[in-house]
Amino acid sequence: MPRSIGKALLVFAALREAGTPMRLTELSVRTGIAKSTTHRMLWALTSAGLVTRVGSHYQPARFSSTTTPKSGAHYDALRRLAPFLGDLLVRTGMTASLAVLDGTEVEFAHRVYGHRHVWGPSDDTGRVAAHLSAAGRLLLAYDETAARGVIRLAGLGIREAAELGGDLMRIRQRGFAELTGPHGGTCLAVPLRLPRPPAIALVVEGANGQADRARALLWLRRVSDAALREVCWAA
Repeated sequence: MPRSIGKALLVFAALREAGTPMRLTELSVRTGIAKSTTHRMLWALTSAGLVTRVGSHYQPARFSSTTTPKSGAHYDALRRLAPFLGDLLVRTGMTASLAVLDGTEVEFAHRVYGHRHVWGPSDDTGRVAAHLSAAGRLLLAYDETAARGVIRLAGLGIREAAELGGDLMRIRQRGFAELTGPHGGTCLAVPLRLPRPPAIALVVEGANGQADRARALLWLRRVSDAALREVCWAA
């Protein structure tokens, strides 16, 4: 077995045995592998989808969770909502998604791509740390328990936690989330608050400077209203 694979397996095994997210330094100490090498192994494991990063912590990917919720009612709601993504794409020209919370991450259950989409890590894995995305922040704004869990597990400092808390409050007040990502894309999200939880986020994404923010918000709200009527009528 190549030495690099053996080291990657040691790092992965340490994460699984820990049972809680770990920092890079903690993993280096536990495995006895140099910090720089541990970082390379984590990068490889994350790229392969075996490990996910939450802030400054790492944890094994949860293969028992899929982009399809286990709840039959929730799955049925997502299936009924999926066609509305096509409406959003036509009206805005932007990539449209449905997202749900899964622990400290947000999963993109359905996604329809626009021509000007800016590719990011979630396009490969279907998920991203909740506090690092507009969809995740929107859903955290309506779930205080999940928000507290993310702040604790992501290892946010006092200032970072306060900034996140302030942003979640503003999201609740205005009814939508907006975030510009490091890859040159802007995301907008509004809630689909079904009669029974959990909530679902309706999201559009586009390249910075190419998206008409006002038009995108207008159609996000119109489509979300139409989608909720469809789901509630079907129920």
